[in-house]
Amino acid sequence: LLIDSQLYNAEARVEWYFANDQRFSAAAFFKRIDRPIESFITGGDFVTSFANAPKANLYGGEIEVQKYFDLDELGGENSLFVGRRLVAIGNYTFTKSKLIVGASDTTNVYGASSTIASDYFRDSAPLTGQSDHIANLQLGMESTDRLSQQTILLTYASDRVVSRGLNGTPPQPDVIERPGLQLDFVAREGFEVAGKELELKFEARNLTGRGHQEFQKSGANRIEINSYDLGTSFAISGSLKF
Repeated sequence: LLIDSQLYNAEARVEWYFANDQRFSAAAFFKRIDRPIESFITGGDFVTSFANAPKANLYGGEIEVQKYFDLDELGGENSLFVGRRLVAIGNYTFTKSKLIVGASDTTNVYGASSTIASDYFRDSAPLTGQSDHIANLQLGMESTDRLSQQTILLTYASDRVVSRGLNGTPPQPDVIERPGLQLDFVAREGFEVAGKELELKFEARNLTGRGHQEFQKSGANRIEINSYDLGTSFAISGSLKF
């Protein structure tokens, strides 16, 4: 019973390229969504289903900066820093979203008799899957002469709704996901073997061991819905260019 959403987008952006490959940008955006597809839970076993909410508005802004720092002068002519530079890239996005649900709005829900949209969606509730705050920071070193990069990546996302609680009497709390902070490390090195270019890549993901958390909360009461340990993963890969 789902139908396609329709989006109207507006964005204003300013970009300043203050040096080669270096920039600062800022943007503001607004989106109007007709018939956004929202997930919601039903029953005591937390079955997830989907339906079209009437409308939603989403607006916010973002800033990003990319800056390089030359490391040639550190440690003298024979230093490991010769021919290398520090890379710093950061961006932050603030987003605010809300559903628009009127008393006369309707929706179609599989297996349900009610078509009243307010039985499933609360007016002014945030869109599912949408964090208010998202930030990324990338710090690394790289060679200016060949492929050699070592990068630390920090990613943060604030709490977000992943499934809507039904708007009954009383309304059921939404299921909240807590992405939190994630720390990764990626290194890439290029070599030449028998006249061929070889690239090796090493990845270490989720170094802090951040776990996945989904919960419902009402006042001081909290129920864990889906929580598990994500662990830390390591991977080595290679590619040969012919």
